[in-house]
Amino acid sequence: MAMYMLYRSCSKSAKDMNDLRMKFEDIYNKYDVDIVGFWVNANDENELYYLSKYDDENDYKMKVERLRKDEEYVRLSKELNEVRTSIETTKLLPMMAGA
Repeated sequence: MAMYMLYRSCSKSAKDMNDLRMKFEDIYNKYDVDIVGFWVNANDENELYYLSKYDDENDYKMKVERLRKDEEYVRLSKELNEVRTSIETTKLLPMMAGA
């Protein structure tokens, strides 16, 4: 069953966050992470949302493990932690018919 991860990040700088987002997109593409989309809060440009899709929990774990071994991902994550003021993650599963 497909699994989605919803991320909500707040940052000190919308520009810095967007610059990093573009760099992360390249890495996500390299590891076949399916990014459904990126959104910014219409009332607060420093609040960013993005949604990623995985085949299942195992696919998610495998891709996260591969990302954490990538030197560029690790470096960018450190930069992100300097720009980001908060992060929230939510695992989403599709609702089943009749549920």
